[in-house]
Amino acid sequence: MNFHLHYLINSVLCWSIVLMAILGYFLTLKRTGQKWVFWVVLAAGWALLAISNSLVAFGNTQGSSYLLGMWLSSYVLVIASLVLLFAKVIQMLKI
Repeated sequence: MNFHLHYLINSVLCWSIVLMAILGYFLTLKRTGQKWVFWVVLAAGWALLAISNSLVAFGNTQGSSYLLGMWLSSYVLVIASLVLLFAKVIQMLKI
């Protein structure tokens, strides 16, 4: 078994960001009464990155093409969440 410490550290940091995004969703819901989809998309993007880092940290996944797809999908979801956040802020400023 090939163990990579830096991927394990990345995985722990990614999972902590997922937990903070979930907490942010519930805090936003509690304080504003609005469900911001930004938090859900952000958590999904970081969860994909955390899963792929966990797979690399604990398993021998050399040459696995699905990891590249997971990494790219996570980046697309995080960028989409930022676009959603900016759209929500712009919508709030128009009022």
